[in-house]
Amino acid sequence: MDESTQDKERRKALFRQFDPNGNGYLSLAEIEKGIRDVLAIDALFDAKPAIIRAFNSAKNATHGLSKVGAD
Repeated sequence: MDESTQDKERRKALFRQFDPNGNGYLSLAEIEKGIRDVLAIDALFDAKPAIIRAFNSAKNATHGLSKVGAD
């Protein structure tokens, strides 16, 4: 997959909008708030069970050496 620099910058900007405290990690609450406030897609926000399952699956996908927990 060929990714342009512009695409990467757009993803970084979106991540920063979802990460208001700027710690570089997204909590479930930040993701839900980002979906509601940044993306403003009500149908997606209403799919909370799927969002929770996706969040838990993603956080458990890797076991890095981070100082913070998987949450």
